[in-house]
Amino acid sequence: MDNLVLTSDQIKEELENNLNQWKFIESKLQTSFKLASFHEALLLIAQIGSISEELDHHAEIWNLYDQVTLAVWSHDVSGITGRDLDFAKKATGAYQAIVSRRQLSQSQTETNPA
Repeated sequence: MDNLVLTSDQIKEELENNLNQWKFIESKLQTSFKLASFHEALLLIAQIGSISEELDHHAEIWNLYDQVTLAVWSHDVSGITGRDLDFAKKATGAYQAIVSRRQLSQSQTETNPA
């Protein structure tokens, strides 16, 4: 089932309901994540590498200082499949975890100044 090509309507519904940071551009799912620093961007790229290995599904990754841009599609079927959606959800989760850790750390610093 993961290798079945999704229809445009299925992709649109998934993007609207579950992956609103992602866009369907040039037959690929694409997004850009803005982070607080180059270090955070590299942390995200490392986590995306682990996700890629776990799913045996690899995205195009671009990095420009504090921004990570991803594009993913299923080459073997020339379209978007469930594997692409799984990748996008896990990559988004990794991004959100990094942002949450930073925000938690900042709030702890503000409530417990040195």
